[in-house]
Amino acid sequence: MKKKIFFNIMVLTTGAVLVVAAVLCLLFYNKFAAQVRSDLQVRAKMLASYDLEYVANILGDVHDIRVTLIEPDGTVAFDNTVDHKLMENHLYREEVREALSSGEGESSRYSNTIGLRTYYYAVRLADGSVLRVAKTINSIWKMFAGALPTVIAIVLFTVILGYFVAGRLAQKVVEPIKKVNLNGVPDIPYDELAPFVKTIIQHRRQIAEDNEKLKARTDTINAIMDNMSEGVVLLDRHGDVLSVNKSAASIFEIRESMEGRSALELLRNIDFADNIQKALQGYRSEMSFQKGKREYRALISPVAEIGVVVFFLDITEKSEAERMRKEFSANVSHELKTPLTSIYGNAEMLEAGVVKDSDKPVFYCKIKNEAARLMALIEDIMMLSELDEGKVQARCEKVDLAEVAWECAGALEQKAAEHQVAINFAGSGEMTANRFLIYELFYNLIDNAIKYNKAGGKVEVVIAQTGEEIKITVADNGIGIPAEEQQRIFERFYRVDKSRSKRSGGTGLGLAIVKHVVLAYAGQIHVVSEPGKGTEFQIVFSKAI
Repeated sequence: MKKKIFFNIMVLTTGAVLVVAAVLCLLFYNKFAAQVRSDLQVRAKMLASYDLEYVANILGDVHDIRVTLIEPDGTVAFDNTVDHKLMENHLYREEVREALSSGEGESSRYSNTIGLRTYYYAVRLADGSVLRVAKTINSIWKMFAGALPTVIAIVLFTVILGYFVAGRLAQKVVEPIKKVNLNGVPDIPYDELAPFVKTIIQHRRQIAEDNEKLKARTDTINAIMDNMSEGVVLLDRHGDVLSVNKSAASIFEIRESMEGRSALELLRNIDFADNIQKALQGYRSEMSFQKGKREYRALISPVAEIGVVVFFLDITEKSEAERMRKEFSANVSHELKTPLTSIYGNAEMLEAGVVKDSDKPVFYCKIKNEAARLMALIEDIMMLSELDEGKVQARCEKVDLAEVAWECAGALEQKAAEHQVAINFAGSGEMTANRFLIYELFYNLIDNAIKYNKAGGKVEVVIAQTGEEIKITVADNGIGIPAEEQQRIFERFYRVDKSRSKRSGGTGLGLAIVKHVVLAYAGQIHVVSEPGKGTEFQIVFSKAI
C-alpha cells in the first residue's frame, strides 16, 4: 500500500508539472500572438496616415516588421524586405481580399520549411491600394522547444522534491493504518477505512470461530481414533499415509511420523498391496496376517474423495478361542464317547448272556464307574458353561475360606487316605463370592494335589489375608509339572499325566474350572513347579471383591 501511494503521488506530481508547463506555454503563446496582431493593427493604421515616400524612408533599416503596398489589381508596389518587382500578384491573398472588400483584413500562415508563423494585417488606403503589415514569430512548438531545458529542470526538481515529500506523505498515511489493532476495539484513523476495518474484524472473528470448531472437531476425531482399540490408518488417493492412530502405531511399532509415506512401509505383504490397489479403485476387501505372535484382520475400504481407510482388528484371542472351541468340541466328543462305549459294550455283553453270573458284578461295577465318570464330566462341562456365561458368580455372600477348605478336605478324606497323602491347613480369610465356586476352586486344587502326589506325600493349604489382598496357596510334594507343560495345564481336557488321570477318574477340566473362577473374581493365578519336587498354585484376590 505504501509503495502504491508513493507511486501514485509521484505520477500525479510529474503529470501535473508537465500539464501545467504545457498549458502555460500555450497561454503565453496565445497571449503573445494576440499582442502581435494588436501591434500590427496599430502600426498599419499609423503607417496608412503617411505617404509612401515617408514610409519607405522610415522603414529602410527596419526588419522586425514587413510592410507591403499592393495596387488594387494585386500588383506589389512596395516591400521593405524583398524586391517588389520579383514578387507575385497578391490579389488572392486572404488578408488583401478582405481589405479590398471591407477595408481591413488579417490572416496567419505557417511555414513548414522554416518552422515559423507569420501574421498579416492589411488596410485599404484612400486611393484603393492596400497597405499590409506582417510580422513573423516562432511556432508554439519552437517556443516550447526553446523553453524545454527550463521545463525539464523544473520537472526534475519537482520530481526530486516530490520523491521525498511522497515518501514522507505515504509514511504518514500508512503509519496509522499499520497501528490499527484488529483484535480488540480498533481505533480507526480514517473514516473511509471504517467499513473495511469492520469487515476485516467480522471475517477474523468468523475465521477464529471456524478454527475453534475445526480444532474441536479434529480433537474429537483424534481422541476417538487414539482411544480406539482397533488400529486405523487413513491413506490418500495415491496410497500414501495421511494419519495413523495410536493402536496402529503400536501394532506396527511406529516411532516416527508416517505421514506422506507409502502404506507398504507399514506392512510389506503382497496381498495387502493388492487389496490397497483394489480399494483405490473402489472395492472393499479383507485379509488376515500375522505380526509377531499376534494375528490381525485388516478391513480395507474406499473413502470417497479421500482415499482408503484400513482397520486392523486384533483377532488373536478370537482365533485362540475358536481353536480352543474346536479342540473342546473334539475333546468333549472323545471324552463322552469313551465311557459311553464302555457302558454300551458291557451292557451289550450282559444282554447277550455271555457273562457268567459270577462275573456279572464286575461288569455292573464297570458300568457304574463309567456312568459316574460320565456324570462328573457332564457336571464339569455344565459348570464351565455357566462360568463362561457369568451365571453362577452373581450369587454372592460372605465366604469363610478356611471353612470351605476344610469342607473340601473332608469330602476328599477317603481319596487322600487311599493315596496315603496328608492334608495340612494354615491361616484364614474371608471374601464376598459365590460359595459354590470357591468350593469348586478348593476341591479341584486339593483333588489334583492328591492325585498327582506320591505315597507318603502331603498337601499344604495356606490362606493369608493381608492389607487389600487375600492369598491362597495349595502346594504338594508330588510328581511336579515339566516347564514346557505349565502354560497349558489350564486348557480344557489337557492332562500332564494322562494315564494317572484316567486311573483316578479325572475329567481334565478341574484346572480350567479353577482358572475361570479366579478370572470371575478378577484374581490372579500362578503355578510354580519342578518335576519330582512338587507343585504350588498361588491365587491372589482383592479384598474389595
